[in-house]
Amino acid sequence: MMDFPRLADFLEELAQNNRREWFEAHRPAYQALRDDFCAFIGEVIERTADFDERVRWKDPKDCLFRIYRDVRFSANKSPYKTTFSAYVSEQNRRGAPPGYYLEVDEKGTLLAAGGVWMPPAEPLARLRTSIAEHPERLQKVLRARGFKKTFGDLQGDDRLKRPPRGYSEDTPLIEYIKRKSFIVWRETDARALTHDGALAYVTDSFRAALPLVDWVRAALEGIGEAD
Repeated sequence: MMDFPRLADFLEELAQNNRREWFEAHRPAYQALRDDFCAFIGEVIERTADFDERVRWKDPKDCLFRIYRDVRFSANKSPYKTTFSAYVSEQNRRGAPPGYYLEVDEKGTLLAAGGVWMPPAEPLARLRTSIAEHPERLQKVLRARGFKKTFGDLQGDDRLKRPPRGYSEDTPLIEYIKRKSFIVWRETDARALTHDGALAYVTDSFRAALPLVDWVRAALEGIGEAD
């Protein structure tokens, strides 16, 4: 069983002692938490597959992010991330495919998200083309009852100040076309959650994000699933 309060406490201690000596001394605690987190992601995948068949055979180990930071080009030389996180998608994470994201951080915040974050230029262009040519498809997502109740709208401030090349301020849904990411998320206190409570919170969030994930898939695959 995933003990979220214990995980949050470990990450808080790691944030205060982010150095190799401390981490190695606490490696058994880290490994036990990571094993439990991997098992939890396996349960998340199993439940998510009930409404999104594409992720059914995903190996939870392939979804986990490493705790080691790449410090080669960073001014911050702290060697470890202070989060446990995972990305659930039928594709490899490379190339920013659409999917579902889960994170617990050192502040004890559990975040559950869905969509696609900062896709490369070519898939981003496809998403923008889909919005311009079929604005009703994205509007259908935004009006979906569970989506609207849970998230309200797309989230995040990563967007262009001006329309991208080939579009104007008069293009339908131009403020969405300016976006660089198409994501939604919600947060709660991980320390207040039991294993089962966290499982319900995450899978309910992923279920609410499904219309957005399906819209991104359809746009990238050039099909009309979002009709």
